[in-house]
Amino acid sequence: MMHPIYEAPGLFEFTINDEMLIVKNTQEYFENIYDTCFVKLEKDNELTLAIDDVGYTFQKFESTQGMNFNRRYFEIEPCHGFCPVFQVEIFPDGTVNFNGIEYTEIEGPNEYNFNIEIINEINNLLEVVKIIDYPDEKFSNPPDSPRFNMGVEYPNGLKISIIDGLFEGKYENIIRYFYFFERQLIENSP
Repeated sequence: MMHPIYEAPGLFEFTINDEMLIVKNTQEYFENIYDTCFVKLEKDNELTLAIDDVGYTFQKFESTQGMNFNRRYFEIEPCHGFCPVFQVEIFPDGTVNFNGIEYTEIEGPNEYNFNIEIINEINNLLEVVKIIDYPDEKFSNPPDSPRFNMGVEYPNGLKISIIDGLFEGKYENIIRYFYFFERQLIENSP
């Protein structure tokens, strides 16, 4: 099931024990933030989180095994400040080309490998947010904010290109996911 907590990017495994949501997540940044979120099981494929007396219902994500990407490119351009600036290129075999440009712990070009589970998560995330339906209107980020650019190529020749995307709403998970990737690469660096 897709992780329902807004601040945690990506797809995480979780278990439910005595109506407590337990997330399998070892990221120090997210530890123990949500250990008071209670869960109500409504149906086999649905749960409701009660946070501050407000109920949020989430359905189980089931992949339709749609299109899997052939190449995915993402970059964050400079801002007026100390925003991390990096480029990431990901291929379906798990090859990751990361180039840390400014304000990143990993500087310069580096190559990594992600396992198939992470590649599947990327495909699932693209499917969940329906990246294929990203609005045609070009949005610009507020002044002094970094520019987010992304490209997705599929085996059937379809190419999605988002330049200076605002990535608001459901699309914001894409940005959060790539910051998560950066942290994963830092942890797994030699």
